[in-house]
Amino acid sequence: MKTRYVLVTPVHNEQQLLDQVIASVVSQTILPGKWFIVDDGSTDDSPNIIKRYENKYAFISYLRFDEHCQESYYSRRVSVVLHGIEAAKNLEYDFLGVLDGDITLEKTYYEAILQEFERNTKLGIASGIYVNKCGDSLQSVLIDANHTPGGIQMFRRQCYEKIGGYIPQRYGGDDSCAEIMARMRGWQTRSFSKYRVIHHRPTGTIGGASIIRARFRQGLAEYGVATHPLFMVAKSIRRAVLEKPYFIGSISRLFGFLYGYCLREERKFPPEAIRFVRKEQMRRLFGRAI
Repeated sequence: MKTRYVLVTPVHNEQQLLDQVIASVVSQTILPGKWFIVDDGSTDDSPNIIKRYENKYAFISYLRFDEHCQESYYSRRVSVVLHGIEAAKNLEYDFLGVLDGDITLEKTYYEAILQEFERNTKLGIASGIYVNKCGDSLQSVLIDANHTPGGIQMFRRQCYEKIGGYIPQRYGGDDSCAEIMARMRGWQTRSFSKYRVIHHRPTGTIGGASIIRARFRQGLAEYGVATHPLFMVAKSIRRAVLEKPYFIGSISRLFGFLYGYCLREERKFPPEAIRFVRKEQMRRLFGRAI
């Protein structure tokens, strides 16, 4: 089994969680060949924490991202990740993983994902699923089987290079863009529900945003990745009864999508990919359950 992989983690002011995140990686049964932890201008103790572990573990490398550019949080995050991936370009590896700085893993997580790649040579992007830590409880997150959340995505290197890498999106959805481009080029994308990780804050609430605002932003992201309007309505209806906060969350997501149409911002997405994903969504909508 091929086990050579590189990890990239974008970090901004994560001092409260970094020790846990790093501990969950250094305890993996299969360690990364290199782990680039990219600090995006943290003003807390994150840089010192990373450097402390860098001195202890040879596979950990601290990088600083200092570019000053007017980007949204979501597009800037991708720029930070790309900075780490660029640092790995001359290394020998077979798989590329992205791990957010607020996620902790079971010690067999990467071994399990690598085994899935070994079983299926057409698998281009894979992940587990995450559960959100809300206070002292864990809350399940509704994730489609062909969606691999960006905070835990792992790519077969050939797949990542074939699709040309991440495309930054103003409102997020870069992970979905990568999946669409991969499937368009014949790769499969899959999240495996039996491999769970812990996300230490509700999805989309970075910076103190409410869950309702997070759903609105997810609707904007759906517009950005050219989701078909009929598919979006069907998806919202389904999630209204399956995803918290029930009904109001889906309404907020749908309003975000409609607001995206009102803005009419240019999509950073190839036209052929737009045609592909809409045909794919119509097949899913009329051929089988979403």
